[in-house]
Amino acid sequence: MKALLFALLISMLTFNACAHETQVQQDHIAVVGVGEVEAEPDQALLRVSVSAQEADLRTAKSVADAKYSKVLAVIDAAGIDRAQVKATQVLAQPQYEWRSSKRVYKGEMVSRSLSIKVNDLEKVSPLMQALIENEVSTIDSMETGFQDRAALLEQALAAAADNAKTKAEFLAKRLGRSLGDAFLITEFNDHAPMKSRGIEMARSSAMVADAAPPEMFGTQKVQARVNVSFNLL
Repeated sequence: MKALLFALLISMLTFNACAHETQVQQDHIAVVGVGEVEAEPDQALLRVSVSAQEADLRTAKSVADAKYSKVLAVIDAAGIDRAQVKATQVLAQPQYEWRSSKRVYKGEMVSRSLSIKVNDLEKVSPLMQALIENEVSTIDSMETGFQDRAALLEQALAAAADNAKTKAEFLAKRLGRSLGDAFLITEFNDHAPMKSRGIEMARSSAMVADAAPPEMFGTQKVQARVNVSFNLL
């Protein structure tokens, strides 16, 4: 009985393997479909930092912490939820300079960095201006992107699938064949969530103005790509 069951199992496995091989070997066409959606960004991510250099570490940290507290106050005044603010780095480094071929200790520097997610782009320019006017040492960068990027990616994938089918239908018809069902689909997409814009603004009197000009964010693209194999009839 066991021998019979074993033989039956081997037969089924062999049949499935042959069926799979037949499917793979059947005439088919493989194409790449590309889809793209372009939209205006609705989210920005600011990366800012404060720093202080003093004669000793305790004083440097105290001054840097005071600047950091001012930054948080500016963020609160802009109506941005603290949940959208993330501390990213705290550094303490001794400072030296070279005098007459000798390294001379100058004191300690403490720097603190944080990121601010802004979901109302009209707040970005006034926020940057306020940060500069309130002792932020540097605005390091700004990135723009989408709050619901998944929805845009879904649209791009749909466009990519349509593009793949259109290509396959055209090629099959051109070569005198008919297009069958898709049997293998592989997705590739652009995972870069945001577009970076390098910014470095040290506080100076030139940066302080009565009103900040609006930022021009333009549009961004979300792209998707699919590899699709179709049977040929």
